[in-house]
Amino acid sequence: MKTFRLSQSSSDSIDLEPNVTAVGFFDGIHKGHQQVISTAIKKAHELSLKSAVMTFDPHPSVVLKKEKQHAHYITPLKEKEEILENMGVDYLFVIHFDKDLAALSPQSFVDEYFASLKVEHVVAGYDFSYGHKGKGSMETLPEHAKGRFTHTVVRKVAQDEDKVSSTRIRALLDEGNVSEVQKLLGRKFSVRGERSEKTSKTCFSIDISSSYYLPHPGIYAVTISNDQRDYKGMAIIEHDQLTRSETTNQKICLHFLESSDSNVPAEFIVYFHQLIREENLSDQLSERSSQREKAKEDIRQFFRIG
Repeated sequence: MKTFRLSQSSSDSIDLEPNVTAVGFFDGIHKGHQQVISTAIKKAHELSLKSAVMTFDPHPSVVLKKEKQHAHYITPLKEKEEILENMGVDYLFVIHFDKDLAALSPQSFVDEYFASLKVEHVVAGYDFSYGHKGKGSMETLPEHAKGRFTHTVVRKVAQDEDKVSSTRIRALLDEGNVSEVQKLLGRKFSVRGERSEKTSKTCFSIDISSSYYLPHPGIYAVTISNDQRDYKGMAIIEHDQLTRSETTNQKICLHFLESSDSNVPAEFIVYFHQLIREENLSDQLSERSSQREKAKEDIRQFFRIG
């Protein structure tokens, strides 16, 4: 997959082949997003064209909402790129979202980011909007396309009769309901981190990018993965990690339920299975330590570890 980072100020010409482009922010690349992207890939195969995805960085709320200086993502851009590559996408267009882009008229957006990128067919969700104040929609797209490309509208994708959306997933993460999040993503929710401090042979903390949208504070059953192997473990997200500020250096405490090797890699992916219990901040440190030991036994039972 080739990735192109574009902005209003970029002027370099891009060597592209005609393509079918799925467009949206796609945070989480959940089942609804997957339907849009898979539709584009299928259409590209039918038309013998390249498949492409167009997304935006940072989230528009960072630019449009003055009080919001930093966004937290279900899938930060690096993870989003890897998922899209694994889906078989040929091109990824990452459009820098700034005030200049937000000010573009719907017609100018179509001219500059669809027509100029050799897009012959656009695929988007029914609620996708574009241009200044979102005045462009899938209903107005044929007018702005002016016959230069066609389009497909993907209807609502639902799970348990409710729309699958990034907003719904964030609400579930706020509850710690990672098992329900898995149903909407079609995969386990995960975060990446770098080892920062080892406190024992089986316990250490990892630094998490401040751009992740972390689950509710509590104790979780997790799988800890690196290039060498997978480990069953316990993850603790403490209350002070959920300030969601721009400068917070987020940490997760990890406990291995199986002895880890001494030469563990510096980076891990943590896959969340289930919230085991919440922690009460009013409890004494000794009581919290006891509760964590009980949670560890609950997680052993969850994984059926003898």
